[in-house]
Amino acid sequence: MLHTKGSLEVDVLKSDREFAALEEEWEELLQQAPLATPFQSWAWLYSWWEHYGKDYELELVAVRDRGGLLVGILPFMLDRRWRFARLLFIGTGLTDYLDILVREGWEAQVAKAGLEVLQQSRHWRVADLQQLRPEAETWSILGAWLGPQTRIWQAGCPVIETKPWDELLTSLSKKRRKMVRRTIRQAEAEGIHCKQADVTDAERAARRLVALHRELWWERDIALDHLARSFESLVATAAPRMMSRGLGGISEFWHGEEVIISNFWVSGQTFLGVYILGVSREALQRYQWSSLCIWDAVNIARGKNSSHVDLLRGEEPYKLRWTSKIVPTHRLVLGRHRIAWLLYAGYHTLYSGARRYANSESTPQWVKNAADTCRALQRRINRHLNEGRKP
Repeated sequence: MLHTKGSLEVDVLKSDREFAALEEEWEELLQQAPLATPFQSWAWLYSWWEHYGKDYELELVAVRDRGGLLVGILPFMLDRRWRFARLLFIGTGLTDYLDILVREGWEAQVAKAGLEVLQQSRHWRVADLQQLRPEAETWSILGAWLGPQTRIWQAGCPVIETKPWDELLTSLSKKRRKMVRRTIRQAEAEGIHCKQADVTDAERAARRLVALHRELWWERDIALDHLARSFESLVATAAPRMMSRGLGGISEFWHGEEVIISNFWVSGQTFLGVYILGVSREALQRYQWSSLCIWDAVNIARGKNSSHVDLLRGEEPYKLRWTSKIVPTHRLVLGRHRIAWLLYAGYHTLYSGARRYANSESTPQWVKNAADTCRALQRRINRHLNEGRKP
């Protein structure tokens, strides 16, 4: 469906074939969008769509100039499983940063065209645009929406400033510095060596990683989605595609013939993020595994001249020890139908506030205990639902 918006041509793509055909143009556009992360790449989003898209309808908006140059991508999809249709970003749920993709210098034109597409579309009642960083293009493009809208906190992403290793260690306590140095010396003395998986071995490395990831978090707060076959398939599909385009890699710590620690990282022009980690029971017992993973990520970031290492969603204690700042993400909820929007946005606002309150340092201990009890119950439910699938 092709529309002309001033000097631009806007096409709303509905088929998997059209999505697949955009690969080369999409990846070229990614290189011309300095604020984009690897999660806006075709390699990541098309991989996600292959494994999760069956539950949604594609509403992918491609914006071109009159010469046919791709200048913007609005990666939308429709979810009709609710009583009212939701407009979402492709990748919602398992993607740490979501956004619109815009060629540098075309922000104003794409913003106008994107807003008109939203206004003219009659398929959705609520747009739930999640995991938006403060600098996301979506704020300037869709923030001009004249209907109901609200911004809701979603998560905190701890970030480490990239520094020489010895300088970075000075940010830790004296006791912690000694522990980290002892861990690295022990690993070296016991023959642990780290190497990057080759693209020809990327799929196998990805499956090893997911198995170790489940082993690491099995007795902890593992996301139910991460136990599904579709998640393993997503990582195994996306990793080779991203590695072949220089958008990511898998670091593996080997002990003899066995991988005991694995890390899937993604990288962009000024960005390096740690997506998922995996650790064996042996490594959990013998090493301070998080220090080895941070050491590896910082070395990769320095080699790529990245100013920081983004540890992505989750304010786990092992991340916060190293963190220089926390980047918040929010969801932007837009509405075409005020009652539907009020109900939807109201629920998520209350839920977000409850999560933040339960995690605050000033929160009464009984509230935190109740939240811990709920999380423990969820873990038991997860284990029950996935009985027999333990790695």
